[in-house]
Amino acid sequence: MLPFSISFPLNAPLHLEATLFCGQAFRWETLSRSPVPVYQAVICDAIVQLKQHGQMLYVSSTREFINKQPLDVFIRNYLGLSDLIETVFPISFQHQYPDIYAGASAYFGLRLLRQSPFETLISFMCAQGIGVHLIRRQVMLLSKRFGQIITFFSITDYQFPEAQVLAEANLEELKVCTNNNSVRAKNIRAVARAVASGALSLVALCAPQCSLSDARETLMRYNGIGGKIADCICLFGLGHLNAFPIDTHVRQYLDAWFSLRPSTTSLTDKSYDHLAERARAILGERYAGLAGQILFHYWRKDVRRMTAF
Repeated sequence: MLPFSISFPLNAPLHLEATLFCGQAFRWETLSRSPVPVYQAVICDAIVQLKQHGQMLYVSSTREFINKQPLDVFIRNYLGLSDLIETVFPISFQHQYPDIYAGASAYFGLRLLRQSPFETLISFMCAQGIGVHLIRRQVMLLSKRFGQIITFFSITDYQFPEAQVLAEANLEELKVCTNNNSVRAKNIRAVARAVASGALSLVALCAPQCSLSDARETLMRYNGIGGKIADCICLFGLGHLNAFPIDTHVRQYLDAWFSLRPSTTSLTDKSYDHLAERARAILGERYAGLAGQILFHYWRKDVRRMTAF
């Protein structure tokens, strides 16, 4: 048991496992499964354990405050518990696509995490063209090699590295952490240097002070960040809930359910942006990103019958 523990009732749906392991975060591990699953990760400078039992959430942490917020306030925000699930899909969608809405409703417990902007930036730069297990491995190696160690009795873990540390990192050491991809290592160090120097201000790119289009445009100036990666960073780390990342599975359900398809076989920047705009027109602007993630989960689980990421 970690030194600081709280619990509180959940007043809205939460599927904790799906939220933590659906591909928006990469540091959560299953600590135990019996009698109730316990999940553990490092968030900021704290080791955190989460457990859900029915409509109760149990939280343990090595810190009473995380990111200067009381533990309960931070966790509620981190898990996106204030998002109004009943308004994620607009009334027009519910009326026009009742069967899809009914199927998706089984996954309304999926939440949108509010994560560290810099960790999200680097994590999704590691995500280009590879599976979740390799992304998780890269993030773990970066944390072990460059992050500060955290210990609590027999538990040892690592913070995600600061921008300044990665900015000064040896490229060969970075390459070891990036699946031996030297280009990715160079891109990560370049972006870390931009953040460390202030040339790239992630705070300035956060919603609501920055528009989604401006945030994407700024991020995409850097090598290693294309449209999809920029959308993932915006959605999962910068608070742009209208960002709509498009991958193969998203393209499949947009085509199958809504007859939305790009004009070209391969997605160009222009056709990607056009497809995302058409999706937002159907799903609504406010929660398009969360709606997209719920549909993504529904498509993978119920339609494609996929059991793991």
